[in-house]
Amino acid sequence: MRRLRPQLMRLARFSGVGLTCFAIQAGILLALKGSGAPGPLANAVGFLASAQVNFLLSTYVTWADRRTPRAPWARRWLSFQATVAVSLACNTGVYALVAAFLPPVAAAAAGVSAGALLTYLASDHLVFRRKASTTDHYGDSLDDHRRPAAALPGPNGGAAAD
Repeated sequence: MRRLRPQLMRLARFSGVGLTCFAIQAGILLALKGSGAPGPLANAVGFLASAQVNFLLSTYVTWADRRTPRAPWARRWLSFQATVAVSLACNTGVYALVAAFLPPVAAAAAGVSAGALLTYLASDHLVFRRKASTTDHYGDSLDDHRRPAAALPGPNGGAAAD
């Protein structure tokens, strides 16, 4: 139960950030659609704008415990943007498929829902992955998980120095 509680709290924070960003996306969608923009374009613009807010909230709210001073912020932002690109394709595809049957905000919600699992998993395992612990960090960088040669098995099953 102890391990489940932090995961549930993170999922709750992820959901809160997602709802906030969806409100931003929906507002932009409705404003652009009201001014005559095509629905899929208005949805995509809203999604991209809300994604930038999502990165900031994800960094400082959802995954705040995984920030490290040595982690390059630009690399994390670029990784997040790659996730956004894949999620945008999923989101826009679902929106385009269901927009004929649902009102614009409901269609956008369907697109967001379809991409939420993808975004969560990519954020958890790639963008905001766990910091290396002292047991699996061997090099000068937190991203270096290679074992030193002495720790690798040698030809006789012992240390590499055999």
